[in-house]
Amino acid sequence: MPLFPHRSHSPTLKIAMRALALLFLLGSFAHAQLLPNGTTASFRGSLPPSPTSDLSPAQQKAIETRLAKISADFEQVKQHRLAADVEIFLKAVRYAIEFHEWYDKKSEDGVKKANALLDEAASRLEGLKSDKTPWMNRTGSIVLGFYSKIDGSAQPYGVEIPEGLDYGKGKPSIPMWVWLHGRGDTSTDLHFVYGRLTAKKPGQFQPTNTIVIHPFGRYCNGWKSAGETDVFEARNDAMVRFNVDTNRIALAGFSMGGAGAWHIGSHFSDQWAAVHAGAGFVDVKRYQKLTPDKYPVWYEQALWGAYDVPNYARNFLNVPLIAYSGENDPQRDAAQYMMENLAIEGLKPPHFIGPGMGHKYHPEVIKEVQASIEAAVKKGRIHEPAELHFQTRTLAYSRLHWLQIQALQRHWEEARVDAKWDKTANTMDLQTKNVDSLIFHLASIPKVTINGASATFTRSTNLPNAWEWKRSGSQLSQNHKHPGLQGPIDDAFRSRFLVVLPDRSNLDSSVDQWVKIEVEHFLKRWRSLMRGDVQSKLASEVTSQDIQDCHLILWGTPKSNSKIEGFLQSKEVASSILWSDAQIKIGKLELPSQNRVLVLTHPNPLNTNRYVVLNSGLTFREAHDRTNSLQNPKLPDWAVLDVTQPPSSESAGKVVDADFFDENWQPIDRFESTNKRP
Repeated sequence: MPLFPHRSHSPTLKIAMRALALLFLLGSFAHAQLLPNGTTASFRGSLPPSPTSDLSPAQQKAIETRLAKISADFEQVKQHRLAADVEIFLKAVRYAIEFHEWYDKKSEDGVKKANALLDEAASRLEGLKSDKTPWMNRTGSIVLGFYSKIDGSAQPYGVEIPEGLDYGKGKPSIPMWVWLHGRGDTSTDLHFVYGRLTAKKPGQFQPTNTIVIHPFGRYCNGWKSAGETDVFEARNDAMVRFNVDTNRIALAGFSMGGAGAWHIGSHFSDQWAAVHAGAGFVDVKRYQKLTPDKYPVWYEQALWGAYDVPNYARNFLNVPLIAYSGENDPQRDAAQYMMENLAIEGLKPPHFIGPGMGHKYHPEVIKEVQASIEAAVKKGRIHEPAELHFQTRTLAYSRLHWLQIQALQRHWEEARVDAKWDKTANTMDLQTKNVDSLIFHLASIPKVTINGASATFTRSTNLPNAWEWKRSGSQLSQNHKHPGLQGPIDDAFRSRFLVVLPDRSNLDSSVDQWVKIEVEHFLKRWRSLMRGDVQSKLASEVTSQDIQDCHLILWGTPKSNSKIEGFLQSKEVASSILWSDAQIKIGKLELPSQNRVLVLTHPNPLNTNRYVVLNSGLTFREAHDRTNSLQNPKLPDWAVLDVTQPPSSESAGKVVDADFFDENWQPIDRFESTNKRP
C-alpha cells in the first residue's frame, strides 16, 4: 500500500524576488461557526486578515535585520536532510513581515514571537552544522518540518510525544494520531509554530503510548487542495522519524478539523485504523442552506462531487468511524445528515452527543470518544482485506487498498465497486457501476466475475504486481482520463507545478494586461493562502526535466508565450482546440477571440502524465474564503473568459462558456453555446 495515496530543496526569499523580477518583464484557533449570512464567525474580511497591532518601523527593521543574518547563515546547511526543521521558522517570520501578520494585542508580543522563532532557528542551525538534532530527543510538544512536493516550501507540523515513550529505530513501532486543527484565521505560520513550540499542555486527546501530530495543512483551506496533500506528507515524515506502525494510525479533528476528518476519512478510507470527526461541515448545499434559486452554475454543482462527503459515505464501510457533536452545536446537523446517508449504506457508527454542549467537547463524553478510537487503533488496519466497498465521482480519488478504478464511463456521476474475495477458493465477485477499467494491485489474480460475467484481467505492462480489466465495448483512447490526470483545473495544484510566464514582449492588449494582473494575483494568493513560494520560469527557460516533473501552468496567449503556441500546435490538441487572433474554437463551439482568454487543463502532449494549464491559478477566490465550505473548484476543464469584466474577489472575468472534456480529453459537442448542459 503506498504511503502517499495516488500522488529541490526549499525555495527561499530569492525565489520570491525572482518571480517579481520575471513579472517586471511583463510590465489560538477560533471556533468556526457559520453565521446566518453564510460567513464563518472568525472571518475578518481577508485571509490572512489585517494586523491587530502592527510592528513599528523600528521593530520591523530589527526583525528584518536578524532574519536576514540567520537566513544567510542557513545557506551553509540548506542541503541537510533535516533543513526544513530550520527553515520553517525563517519562513514563518518572513511571511509575517510580508503580510503584516501581527495579531496580538501589543506589537511587543509579536516581536517576542518572531524572536522566539529566530532563536530556535539559530539554535537548530548550529546543531545541523555538526549534524546534531537535539530537538529530536525531547518529549512534550515539538515542531518539525518537511519540504512540500507541491512547491518545495518548508511546511511545519507539531508533534506531541508522551513522557517516557520509547520510540525510534530498532524499537517497537508505535501508534500515531493525526489531529486536524480547527479554523483560525489568525493562525498563520508564525502563530501556529509559536503555539506548538511553546505548548505546555497536550491537546484535547492524550492517547496512551501514542504520538499525536498536528499538520499545519496550509493554514486555512478546510484540509482540501494543497492542505489535503500536506496531511499525508506530514504523516509520512513522522512515520519515518518515529518508527510508526503503518496499520495503527488514526485520523481525527474538530470543527474545520472535523470537516477535514470527514473529507479525508471518506476519500482515503484505506489509510486509517480509525476516523474521528468532531463537528465540521460535510457538504456545500445543506451547510450553506442553498435553495434552488441560489444554486451556482451547473458545472460548479457537479464539482461539489469532488469534496462533498455524502457522495463518499459508502467508503466508511471500510474503516471504523466515530462521530461527535455537541447537543446544541449548529454543526450537529451535518453529522445527523451523515448518519442518514450512512444508514442508507447499512452503516450505523457511534455518534457521541455532548449533553448541553455547543461547539466543544463534553469533558466526560470525550473520554468515551478517546476509548473508542484507541480500541479501533489497537485492533489495527487490515492490510489486504477480502471485502471492499468503494464510492467516488472522480479519478482524483480512485484507490482503495488493492483496488483502483482506472477509468470511468462518465466523470462527476456516481461510480461504485463492491468486491468480495473468497481467498480459500481464490474467487472474487465484483459489482460495479459507471466503471470502464479497473486495476488490481495483487501479486496474482483470482478468478473474477464482474456483474455476474466472467472477467479477463491482463498483467499491466506499466505497473509491477498489477492486473488490468477493461469493460467490453469501452471507447477509451490511449490517453484517456486516468488517476492523477482527470481534471478539473484546480487538480494541478495538488502536486508539483511550475508557473510558466510569457517570454515575448508585452503586446499591450486587454488580454495581456489581464494576464499580468492575474499572474500577480496568483503568486500573492498562493503565498498568502497556501503558504508557499510559487516556482516560476519564463517559457524559454523551461527544461525537459521540468516537463518530466511538473504540471506546467502557462500564462499568456499563443503570441506572448511560446509554450502555449507549441501546445496548441501539437497534433493531440490542434484538431479540437484553436486560439487565433480571430477566434477561439473548442470542438464545434466557435467564439470571437477579441477581449477573450482561453482557460483550460489538458494532458501535456510532451508528457501525458502531467497537465498543461492555461491562464488559471486556484479557481476559488477571496470571496470564497469566508467559509471553508466554499473553497472548492469553480471552473471545470475549460472556460472562455471575457476580460472586459475586470477580475474580482469571485471570478477572474466573465465566463462566456465552460465545460468538461469527455473521458478521452475531447470537447463534448453541444447543439448550442450554453452553460446549461445536462
